Amino acid sequence: MAPSRGPGCEMGVSTMFVGALVVVGWVTCGVTAPAQTSDAERLALSLTKWLKAKEACGGNYAYKVVRSSFTGYQSVTTVVVKANQVVERRLETATPTKPGESAPLKVQWMERGKDIGTHKDAAEPRTLDELYALAKKIVEAEVPADHVRRLGFDKDGLLQYCFLQNTRIQDDAPQAGVASIQLMLGKK
Repeated sequence: MAPSRGPGCEMGVSTMFVGALVVVGWVTCGVTAPAQTSDAERLALSLTKWLKAKEACGGNYAYKVVRSSFTGYQSVTTVVVKANQVVERRLETATPTKPGESAPLKVQWMERGKDIGTHKDAAEPRTLDELYALAKKIVEAEVPADHVRRLGFDKDGLLQYCFLQNTRIQDDAPQAGVASIQLMLGKK
C-alpha cells in the first residue's frame, strides 16, 4: 500500500526529479536570464540606426505629430526637413460636430522660411536629431514621482516617442518630451 500524502502533494517523484534536473542544468551550464536593456541603451541603438537612415535619405524627411482628445478633436502638425533643416511646418485640425463622428482635417496655417516657429499651438519645428537629443535627456534623468516614462520605436527601430506622463491624470494627460511621430523618409 502506498503511503498517503496530504492535500496538494500530487507531484510524483519522477516530476520532482525532472524539475531538479532542469534547475541543476540551468545553473551548471552557465545559462543566465537575458539582461534587461536600459532605455538609454535602446535609444543609443536607435540613434545609430537613425544616423544611417539620415545618410541614406540625405537629411530629407518629414514627420507628423498627431494629437487627439477624448472629445474627438484632432490636430496634425507636419514638419518637413530638407538637408537637415526644417523648411516647413503646418497645422491641420478637425473638430467633430457630434460625438462619435469624425471630421475632415482643415489646414489652419503653414509656415515657411523665417516664419517657421511663429505659431505656438502645434508641435515644435525640430529636426529628428533635435528630437533624439531631447529623448536622451529624458532617458538619462530620474522619472519624477507619479510619472511614467514612455519610449518607443517604429518598425525600423527609429524613435517614435519618448515622454514623461503624469499617472494621476486619466484623460488627455499632458506629455513632456517627444510626442508620438509618424516618420516619412525622403530621397537623397
